Amino acid sequence: MGAVEDAVEAALTVLAAKPSALITDVDGTLSRIVPRPADATVEEEARASLRSLASQLDLVAVITGREESVARGMVGVDELTYVGSYALDARRGLTFEAVEPALALVEQLLMELPCVELERKQVSFALHYRNCVDAERIGSELVEMLEPIALKTGTKLMEGKLVIEVTPSALPDKGTALTGLLLEHEIRGVVFLGDDLADAAAFGEVSRRRSDGAAPGLCIAVVDDETPQGVRDAADREIRGVDDVERFLELLAQRLAERGD
Repeated sequence: MGAVEDAVEAALTVLAAKPSALITDVDGTLSRIVPRPADATVEEEARASLRSLASQLDLVAVITGREESVARGMVGVDELTYVGSYALDARRGLTFEAVEPALALVEQLLMELPCVELERKQVSFALHYRNCVDAERIGSELVEMLEPIALKTGTKLMEGKLVIEVTPSALPDKGTALTGLLLEHEIRGVVFLGDDLADAAAFGEVSRRRSDGAAPGLCIAVVDDETPQGVRDAADREIRGVDDVERFLELLAQRLAERGD
């Protein structure tokens, strides 16, 4: 049995616990990581599988660091529930102003690193260094540069695949977002797919619920050559890249239909 088929079998067992949910990241999971984040897309085959799953499960949702409206347009499946900006709650009073002091300092330093692309988000900004010739060295330099800025401005750093995001220190993480969804929908069985360190927080929440005996859960890491070891260590299963995710979603939808879920 291959890795995808094994993940499907494990997911079917978890999703038998009702109400059930499939929750997924977007970048690097549903969509391939590309040089310019704005160019990322989700293939129609994945969209069709997600539509089918949304009709068979109690909840199919997306949790992403992208703004909700951006993620909704990118995935393009209205039947899903979208949680953007790591479940930012407007009642927290967080706005982009929280990171503007950090951005002002960073922009001055970025003049010496033209290969780094700055991406502004709803309440944060990201520095993508994928297009730098010596990306590993540039990444280390960015961390060294950003750590004192974050300390000075009351922000925090979130590292990902060749990207560092600067966020307000009070910004929720994906574990918080996942918890909110599961409580709101009274979910028991949950499958979560993700590929990066931000997703490891959600993996941890799934594992905690399972350990507490609250509900069955499955964490699937979508791995490639850039996957941090911490993501793999936190997962229950691994599949290889977006191609495997597309196959996983297709097979899972088929198997659920066959058993009448």
